Amino acid sequence: MPDRALDMAPGAASIDRLDLEGVSISDLTRDELFARLHEALERRTQVCLGFCNANMLLKALCAPAYATALRSLVLVSDGLGIDLCSLLFRGRFFRQNLNGTDLIPAFLAAETAPRTLFLLGAKPGIAATAARNLALVYSQHRVVGVRHGYFSPEETGAVLAEINAASPDILLVALGNPAQEQFIAEHAHRIDARLLMGVGALLDYGAGAAVRAPAAFRLVRLEWLFRLLREPRRLGRRYTVDIVVFAAMILRLRLASLVRGRPVRVARS
Repeated sequence: MPDRALDMAPGAASIDRLDLEGVSISDLTRDELFARLHEALERRTQVCLGFCNANMLLKALCAPAYATALRSLVLVSDGLGIDLCSLLFRGRFFRQNLNGTDLIPAFLAAETAPRTLFLLGAKPGIAATAARNLALVYSQHRVVGVRHGYFSPEETGAVLAEINAASPDILLVALGNPAQEQFIAEHAHRIDARLLMGVGALLDYGAGAAVRAPAAFRLVRLEWLFRLLREPRRLGRRYTVDIVVFAAMILRLRLASLVRGRPVRVARS
């Protein structure tokens, strides 16, 4: 069974969370998260990890079924929108921004023990190219399987069998949200991997099929602007209309909590 509460491990410190309409985002530093992921690998427990940005939270607030799926994942904060949401409801930012595009490569670099990985998702050929590039950078690890993300619901059983036959320690799922988180939530109990992570465009970046924002954009947390400028047709609504909808929804929830005299719960467990 997935270990939903990372802070329930023996000896682990309690973790602050932002709980908003059933979506719970853990306030972890990178080192704390790395320690817990490493422990899951060593103790052979299962952790399902998602990186919650404003787009994911908006979809969850609009789709209760998606919010329910997210409850079986450990969510960490990704992006300025989530930080501003935390400031509004908790009076402070999350301690660190943990976006998967930076965090997962850093975690693989930090893991000195050899691990096996399966890459699932993206267009045909992308995962295989990303696997070859990953092997060059992280020689201590081994990619034991790849599968593109264009499969029908009827093929899901075969995909799961392929993953389990490869017996990876880590499964990277790059199906985009909400599909990747729903896939993990629905099928984690049938997958033997220790870590299951929803990684978005990570395989595209790893294969060289997509370009990261320059360091200056990332430093001031404007990577979203760089992506919008590069792909205005695909991302235009997400970074314009949806941002306005997200802000309006969050403000409405905050006002409602103040009127009720009961602020949105900030959990500590």
